[in-house]
Amino acid sequence: SGAKVPEGKRFLTSDFVAGLRVRASSLTQGAGRVAFSNQQSYIAAISARFVQLQHGDIDKRVEVKPYVLDDQMCDECQGQRCGGKFAPFFCANVTCLQYYCEHCWAHIHSRSGREYHKPLVKEGADRPRAVPFRWC
Repeated sequence: SGAKVPEGKRFLTSDFVAGLRVRASSLTQGAGRVAFSNQQSYIAAISARFVQLQHGDIDKRVEVKPYVLDDQMCDECQGQRCGGKFAPFFCANVTCLQYYCEHCWAHIHSRSGREYHKPLVKEGADRPRAVPFRWC
């Protein structure tokens, strides 16, 4: 009925809301979606990377990964620097947590401390994947 975290990773509180949907048509086998009631709980879950879910006799350790949405505008330029196209990249690093067009990704991630962030793109079956990004 609740979710527990591994020892030393205490972030799940009454603010944590989890819902598990299983549909063969839209999710990879063994995948689920979790919704958080606030950004702080989301950041804590992404940072911890794994949570322990318990329900009845079931006790599973699951990996938490960001979910990359379709059809999102660049959070930096709102489409002004990319001709109104949707942003292909999402940065899951907790210092960013934003969608970027190629221009804004290159600009923002050329800054010190962000050059090692990896862009995520939407992959089939709702699975994000990291892509290599070449600096020009």
